Amino acid sequence: MNKNDISKKVHEAYGGLSYIETHKIVNFILETIKGRLSRGEKVLLSGFGCFSVTQRKTRRGVNPQTGATAIIPERNSVKFNPSKYIKTI
Repeated sequence: MNKNDISKKVHEAYGGLSYIETHKIVNFILETIKGRLSRGEKVLLSGFGCFSVTQRKTRRGVNPQTGATAIIPERNSVKFNPSKYIKTI
């Protein structure tokens, strides 16, 4: 399922809204989540799960084509912990 599919489902469930309006709502929700994560905040969606940002340390990697080692710099990564309900599916 992708963002367009989600917009279509919302549009079908709430017929009073046009597809364009539902697409804007879905985009707004996702941009809000992305903005909170970029500030390092956690995003908790009850019954679905929790998104958080973790920092990955610098590490060594290997180029599979050449076998050469490379240093992979530290970076932030998004972590998702599903709720108990999602885990039981």
